[in-house]
Amino acid sequence: MSWKKCFLLLTTVLLLMPAIMHAQTLFSFGGNEVSKQEFLEAFRKNNPEKKASRLELEEYLELYIRYRLKVQWAYQAQLDTLPSIQMEWERFRNQVAGQYVTDDSTLQELIDEALKRSATERLISHIYVAAGNDSTAAAAKINAAKAALTRGEPFEKVALQFSEDPSVQQNKGLIGWISVFTLPYELENLAYTTSLNQVSPVYRSASAFHLFYVQNSRPSTGKTSIAQIFLEIPENAEEVIRKKADSLYQLLKAGADFAQMAYQFSNDNASYQNGGELLPFQAGTYDPAFEAVVSKLDKPGAISAPYRSSQGFHIIKLLSREALPESTNEEFKEDIRNRVLASDRYQKANEAAYLKARKLTGLKMLPVKGTRNASSPIASIGKRILTEGEFQLYRQDQSGLGSSGQKLPSEEMQRENFIRQQVMQEYLRNLEMYRPDFAAQLKEFREGTLIFEAMQQQIWDKAASDEKGLQTYFTQHSARYKWKESFRGVLFTCSDQATATTLYDQIKSQPQQWNTILPRFKNTVLADTGRYEYDQLPFHLDAVKLAVGGLSNPQQIEDSEQFGFVYCIEKLPANLPRDFENARGYVLNDYQLQLEENWIQELKKTYPVKINKSVLNSLNR
Repeated sequence: MSWKKCFLLLTTVLLLMPAIMHAQTLFSFGGNEVSKQEFLEAFRKNNPEKKASRLELEEYLELYIRYRLKVQWAYQAQLDTLPSIQMEWERFRNQVAGQYVTDDSTLQELIDEALKRSATERLISHIYVAAGNDSTAAAAKINAAKAALTRGEPFEKVALQFSEDPSVQQNKGLIGWISVFTLPYELENLAYTTSLNQVSPVYRSASAFHLFYVQNSRPSTGKTSIAQIFLEIPENAEEVIRKKADSLYQLLKAGADFAQMAYQFSNDNASYQNGGELLPFQAGTYDPAFEAVVSKLDKPGAISAPYRSSQGFHIIKLLSREALPESTNEEFKEDIRNRVLASDRYQKANEAAYLKARKLTGLKMLPVKGTRNASSPIASIGKRILTEGEFQLYRQDQSGLGSSGQKLPSEEMQRENFIRQQVMQEYLRNLEMYRPDFAAQLKEFREGTLIFEAMQQQIWDKAASDEKGLQTYFTQHSARYKWKESFRGVLFTCSDQATATTLYDQIKSQPQQWNTILPRFKNTVLADTGRYEYDQLPFHLDAVKLAVGGLSNPQQIEDSEQFGFVYCIEKLPANLPRDFENARGYVLNDYQLQLEENWIQELKKTYPVKINKSVLNSLNR
């Protein structure tokens, strides 16, 4: 082949390269392009074990287009600049980063440490001094606070004098009971390594100085499960909401269903659809005053009077208290392991982690030529030069933290610690660059939080507050809201089979008198009256065999040690219409779907979507 033909062939290939690359663009929207590779990676992540059909790929493509449109809108609306979003991103980054900098031996040390600490809880008080622009003055202030405590002055008096915590006037420095994982790791270390009735060493975090005082210690209280009805307080409406909270409390005391009331009235978007139920928690998870209210609930099913927090009014129901498993329990050990991986414990990086970071960041020690001065380079990390002056500032900060008479590390040891600190900071600061898998995980989380906030603003809040719209939607679609075959009666939930059998035997001859017999079964039986669809029950019930005026046989509730049965007062056929209140939950869900569909259509007009059919046809080849 002549050189002219070779040149022409090469030129043709080069000219075709943009077209070939463009052919791999699966779809575009508003000037943004999404590649075939990106789409398939997303699909395979959500469908890891399936070979997809053309129909499945097209269905997922529509879902993915909607996903990308929502993310685009969120960035366009600058939701990424919201302080709450940025704090959530930073918190997640700090939690997840630890998974990428610890090796197996370090991880096992942290697991063993967390298992040991999980057995106890500590009552902690705290003095906080912001480092600010003058860390020397801040160090002097925290050291003065420690000196006052060492002289025996009362902690509350010292906290009021020195602490810069905005809440110190109210809590006198008291943090409350804490347990493992409820504080940042280094502060947790202060809490668990300081002896009872003693003051901790001074600790400097990134932005402040800290002193802890350990007031008390107790065996772990385990995990507590609660449900809540939360009422947010609009501006100038506190008294109205207070009265509403009191009314709900009176209804609950009279026997109203807590889960239904939470679904109907709670403003906690994270829990109202789950009957107000929150994730099980340990001491130190919530505000001490909130946990104090919970601690006074003496038995499962107990309900608190409305509690006013800084956010609003809370009505709290105790669901259960569960002791933590033994430290030898394999499931518990695995849970601790996962929590270690998700926590900020990466800060206890071992030598292997440091050496890894040192290599990736390109640390080079630089020989000092001539007399050392502030501008003398001592090391380089990538393109950044560390100087003697920076190191001396670090030494000053460290010496300001020491108490009188305390022996400081040698200068060379401090130099090594300084360089190690700078390497790890550089590594963690740019972890996305060193670990693409971390960058992908962070991007996925960021987009997820943006979509959640976008849905909150565009769909969920709008639907929940649009009473007229809900009523109109119900009127237009009332035919779809019908009862399935159902009955009116009483659902008995018993703590175990023996209790269920005893209760059943005592009321089967006169089931209509059940409420006179029930007081004999304190704390072991819950009885709820209402209208129930058969598939709504927590156990299988044969509609044909259930007789009006009769009882069903006790049956075990799925995934539980509890047993249940029902007393049927009236049987009702299928397809009877629901009124608005009984259909509200379904109407709200459907109305949200309609609002979302309307929004998606608007987004498709704003960011026109173009699908490359040839690339689409190649997806499942």
